[in-house]
Amino acid sequence: MKILIGILIALLCTMSFALAKPQASCPIASDTDFVYYSGSGAGSLSISWMEQFLGWWQEQDSDIDYMDLSAAEIKGCTFENYPELDMYIQPGGNAYLAQRWIGADGKNKINSFIDNGGAYFGVCAGWYYASADYYWQDSYYDWGNLLGAYPSTTEGSIREIADYDENPGYAISTLDNGFNTLYYGGPTIGYEYTSSLAGVVDSRHSYMNLPAVVKYNNMLLTSVHLEAYENDGFTGLTTEERIENYKYLANLINEVAGTTFNVPAYIDEPVDPPVDPPVDPPTPGIILEDGFEQGLLWTGDWALRTDFKYEGTYSAGIMKTGVGNPKYIETDISSDSAMTLEYYRKLKGLDAADDFSAEYYDGAWHYLEHLDAGRENGDFVYKSFNLPIGTTKIRFMCEAGAVTEGCWIDNILVMSQ
Repeated sequence: MKILIGILIALLCTMSFALAKPQASCPIASDTDFVYYSGSGAGSLSISWMEQFLGWWQEQDSDIDYMDLSAAEIKGCTFENYPELDMYIQPGGNAYLAQRWIGADGKNKINSFIDNGGAYFGVCAGWYYASADYYWQDSYYDWGNLLGAYPSTTEGSIREIADYDENPGYAISTLDNGFNTLYYGGPTIGYEYTSSLAGVVDSRHSYMNLPAVVKYNNMLLTSVHLEAYENDGFTGLTTEERIENYKYLANLINEVAGTTFNVPAYIDEPVDPPVDPPVDPPTPGIILEDGFEQGLLWTGDWALRTDFKYEGTYSAGIMKTGVGNPKYIETDISSDSAMTLEYYRKLKGLDAADDFSAEYYDGAWHYLEHLDAGRENGDFVYKSFNLPIGTTKIRFMCEAGAVTEGCWIDNILVMSQ
């Protein structure tokens, strides 16, 4: 019996050695510039898109060298031992699975790389993973092995752009710098549950003006998939738009990582509207004519927007001011005679708790229209009012409580009578 027991113990020990998984060696080469995670928690589409992007960039600059790493390989690497390594990339996918498989050891390896000057790029779930906690579809999560390198709580999905739980789960989102990009459930800040944003916003979703690309120290975090490849798991993006997105992403990486790899010039450089007023003299009789195509020259809390406009590219608007928190936009006007004010306005989702007004100032503010009872929600509505002699200012006010509610104005015209 003792002999039999000894044989069984020896057999179990032998099996344990056979089943134990040895620590993976680190495959990073001395000339590797970028590594990206390809293990559990990285979506297959996101991996495919990242490979397409890095392959395209390597075609522009043959000095670029990149490779993918599994969770075990991350745990086996000390990134600081590779001075040529510029950036660790966490693709989109599932932040919970990523933090579970990369684990505490991998988390420590990545954080050590960041703390010692290495760059981090987190796209979609890679941004959730970089945070210490986040909201996903109204539920709060603070998984223990989230990276925590980005200090702000994040949240998603942005349902007004694309609700991840409703088919197809994605949409093309236009950024305020003119790029059309794929949104597929990525995080943002300032939507429903969050407000404190760390870092610098490089671009925003035009709809609701929410952060889409954020730079925080040596970290690049994107709500959208700038690396997405057209017709690979989604539709709605052209080849030309994808290539321009590639250029935008490559320039962002060069900036955050401090690299100087070659990036082709944009076909049409997206630029902000000029801030100076037109130099041409106004048409006789016109005191003010503004469709906001020259930028936002008014004062106040409203912003230049592209989501809703009567004509052209821009309007002025604001969303979710909060109940009891009216927000204004105003400008000066002057004439020796009476004037006429014309404009187009759009109100979205306003209810009994919300408010809109158009007002003029002649030493005191007076209403031209004030919608504190009935609401006109729908398309742009044309309005026209007479302004008395002595009017020196006009302004618009919006009070909207919910994230889906707001006010827009466009094609302002003030003429002397």
